Amino acid sequence: MDAPPHSILFFNRFYWPDVAATGQMLTDLAEDLVVKGWQVTVVTSQSDYHAGAADLPISEEHNGVHIRRIVGTRFGRGRIAGRLLDYLTYFLGSAVQGVSRPRHDVYVALSDPPFIISVALLAGRIKRGKVVYWVQDLFPQVAAALDVMDSQGILYRALLAVSGWLNSHAELVIVLGGQMAKSIAGAGAHGERIAVVQNWSDSRAITPMASADNPFVAANGLVGKFVVLYSGNAGRAHRFDALVYAARALKGEPDIVFVFIGGGHRLPEVKAATAGLGNVRFLGYVDREVLAYSLSAASVSVVTEDTRVVGTLVPSKTYGILASGRPVLFVGSPESDVAAVITSARCGVLVGEDDGEGVVNAIRQLKNDPVRLRELGANARRASVDLYDRAHGTRNWEQAVLRSFT
Repeated sequence: MDAPPHSILFFNRFYWPDVAATGQMLTDLAEDLVVKGWQVTVVTSQSDYHAGAADLPISEEHNGVHIRRIVGTRFGRGRIAGRLLDYLTYFLGSAVQGVSRPRHDVYVALSDPPFIISVALLAGRIKRGKVVYWVQDLFPQVAAALDVMDSQGILYRALLAVSGWLNSHAELVIVLGGQMAKSIAGAGAHGERIAVVQNWSDSRAITPMASADNPFVAANGLVGKFVVLYSGNAGRAHRFDALVYAARALKGEPDIVFVFIGGGHRLPEVKAATAGLGNVRFLGYVDREVLAYSLSAASVSVVTEDTRVVGTLVPSKTYGILASGRPVLFVGSPESDVAAVITSARCGVLVGEDDGEGVVNAIRQLKNDPVRLRELGANARRASVDLYDRAHGTRNWEQAVLRSFT
């Protein structure tokens, strides 16, 4: 191609105004590309990540992005059969949109639903456009790692073969970290076509805020508390045994409170395990506009990751925490991409996923050393602004795509 590409079409089930992490990342990128002169179209669904169905228009334009929502089933995440039907109807509608719309220079698939890259490849081949796979999680590997799928079964081996073929046919595969790059290189993608572009957070929208100036702190009875915060999806890929252990061990220290904001598959387990504890509180998801307040309510924020999923995903909540200027308490493998971010930025503490005592000790040490707490928080904010800001991330993403055309 002689001239730089100027039109791009994305496939992902979630987009603005949905709060799903992939939808938020895609919204940031799509709108920033519009500002840089790209013509951007997003083919998404009418589903809501949490509620299932959402009353959203089939077609609209928002902040310069053309949005086309597929009319399909909206059973939501409650039952596997319903979720599969949602996937199928989105697949079919997306395929029709991909091949019937005017040609785009670039066709991009994220990884929700799994294998939607096949639709991007179909449209890209028919329309003679470049195909990019933006991997937010690696399927079916993540399903096998979490025992959702039998890694020795015929279905898994068949899906792995299909996934490998699809990975090998994208002109560019964008992953979120070094471990993910290794994983996808071993799953069919050509090494020279893999680019690492880490996720981001908007450091202008999320800024550090003193507890005394934060209405969220007062509204939720957190004044004077040392807040250990878990914010976001508590999904299958996250472990909470060590955090629950710490909540139980610290129940006699009333100035320490554990706050969970959000939902997810594992949240009922956490609620059951902490029932009766006065130092644990649960709040629902907050709007994106409230994140600056809710994240700044933390004294320390927690990210957990099941060691089995290292290299298959990267919890995006990490980057919002950095922007809020709070230390990160990471409970998981030291080999993970999150651990690499924290270590390089010197902005937190790493604890093994089964080390409940380690979590207790980390919380007590941070609480009793306000100088270190402020230093780690300042390092987190600096890393956010200098390395993981939205402007950096979307620019790096665009440059990776442009380089693939040379």
